[in-house]
Amino acid sequence: MRLKRGAAGEWPGLALGLGADPQVVGPMPQRERLLTPVTPTTEADDLEPPQFRAGRWQAFGRLGRWLFLILSVVLGDLLDRLRKRDTLERRAARLRRGLERVGGTFVKIGQQVAMRIDLVPWEYGVELSKMLDQMPPFPVEYALKTIEATTGKPWDEIFAVFDPHPVGSASIACVFQAVLRDGTKVAVKIRRPGIGELFRADFKVMDWIFDAVEFLTIVRPGFTRNLRREFQETLLEELDFRREARFQDIFRRASAKCGKDFLTAPQVFFEYTGEAMLVQEFVSGMWLWEVMAAVEHNDPDGLALMRQLDIDPRRVARRIMWSAFWSMDENLFFHADPHPANIVVGPGGTLVFIDFGSCGSFNDEQRVALEAVVLALQARDVSGMARAILKLLEPFPPIDLGALIREAEAEAVRVLYTFEVKPEYTEWWERTSAKQWIAMIRVARAYNLAMNLHTLRMIRATLLYDTLVLRLDGTLNRYAEYARFMDDRARFSRQRWLRRIAANSGDNFFVRVEELTETGQEVFRRAQHLVSSPVLHFASVVDKWAFTLSVLARMAVRLSFFTLVCALAVSLAALIQGRPTDMLLTFRTVFQHWFYLGTALVIVILNLRHILFRLRERDTKT
Repeated sequence: MRLKRGAAGEWPGLALGLGADPQVVGPMPQRERLLTPVTPTTEADDLEPPQFRAGRWQAFGRLGRWLFLILSVVLGDLLDRLRKRDTLERRAARLRRGLERVGGTFVKIGQQVAMRIDLVPWEYGVELSKMLDQMPPFPVEYALKTIEATTGKPWDEIFAVFDPHPVGSASIACVFQAVLRDGTKVAVKIRRPGIGELFRADFKVMDWIFDAVEFLTIVRPGFTRNLRREFQETLLEELDFRREARFQDIFRRASAKCGKDFLTAPQVFFEYTGEAMLVQEFVSGMWLWEVMAAVEHNDPDGLALMRQLDIDPRRVARRIMWSAFWSMDENLFFHADPHPANIVVGPGGTLVFIDFGSCGSFNDEQRVALEAVVLALQARDVSGMARAILKLLEPFPPIDLGALIREAEAEAVRVLYTFEVKPEYTEWWERTSAKQWIAMIRVARAYNLAMNLHTLRMIRATLLYDTLVLRLDGTLNRYAEYARFMDDRARFSRQRWLRRIAANSGDNFFVRVEELTETGQEVFRRAQHLVSSPVLHFASVVDKWAFTLSVLARMAVRLSFFTLVCALAVSLAALIQGRPTDMLLTFRTVFQHWFYLGTALVIVILNLRHILFRLRERDTKT
């Protein structure tokens, strides 16, 4: 029997689990968590997005939360300075705790900031990557309304049983377990009410704050524009569960063809999935964080469950590493957020990846560059390693390539020194890929090179993968594992070529030959154009000086306009008071007034700082 709706369209008693038909809505068995999540304490630790609107007053309310957070962090940092115990690590930890206290969208923003290690200090990236994502659940009535709104059917015609107590409660969604009418157990992911509007309100506040910061030239004007746009696009993508469902389904079908039986993703039930709801196969096993906690703390209950499920942490570590290589090198995309709560370890050590809200991808050139980085490191080829890393930063602005390459080679040497040390003399986190990515980020910062979002996602995902596997097996060598993966990659390549030969047999062969000939001619034309083009255009040489003259001209216009306004105000005041007006006396009065002098000084300082930001950029030969 279905539950009857009340006059206001509510389901009475469901919030408390009372008055409900136990055949339809009621608690289902849940395995108790053996351990609590452990936060790492080491240093290494094509669709449009949904449209949401936020009012100005809602944005003002969120501004108050932002200001409270900023004030608490700033005062805490100031107190640390007075006590002479101020460090980047303490500042980063304080910011993380503040974001977690405010919760909601602040948690997601903090997690995205953690990925932008090209813009924030490394200590902040490490600390913010530890952010928890555990929120109080919303009422089950809202979940049932969302089910009916998405499917257009009464929820009890879809589910035989629906557990009102969520098995997961994150900042964006809650996950409920349920049973379909055909007896299939599923997980139902429901987007939080109003979360999209909260995101939009926070985006407005972020724009206000950073516009003010840029206007005051605390940072270079325009410096945060692309960063803000990428943040907004990334966060809004995570709110579209249809998009996530498609990525998950593609990953599941591709992994089924990869030749390995230990890698998969839950099946998606598209007939019940929409923008605000995702229904997928319910998977059983241990969370990866439970496996890690059992290993690191030698927990007897956790280890017993691992033996029961035939889960070997060393084997799991190597499978995770293989999955990372396969998804980045062979698949259309990779899972960009592989933290321990997004991987379920099943019987026999099978890996089930969930939550495909954040994914990244590469083009062929970037894939080749990533492979070249690893091969050059193995061959101790400093020059090859530097050039492969720089390939990931292309395209370059007008730049001194010789100086850039020399600096990249110097950073590559530092990376090689670390990997030459024997493993027993280093900590596990020192053997991750962090060193090479830090080297790339240092070079990018020194030459003001922008890093594309997909590369940043790859860096963050790679660091997470490295951290996971080395905490499970501290002896694992990622570069040796990559060499083994290359054997599988050779098999994939051979299979692709056999399919192409079969597809191109017969008359199609001559069509392919013609296409290859045309491609070769186009390559020759492009190379000839590149050789004949000047290394540096004259426009790039004079760019900084043209910019300087432009800013000075605008500053002169603003000062002149401001002076005229003040002079008119003084003249108007004299007329009101019946005093005679004299232009010379008027301008003398204006030039001697504290308000005019102070405002003019601010205009001059802001414009000069804008010029200095541009002149300091190392982007052209001089």
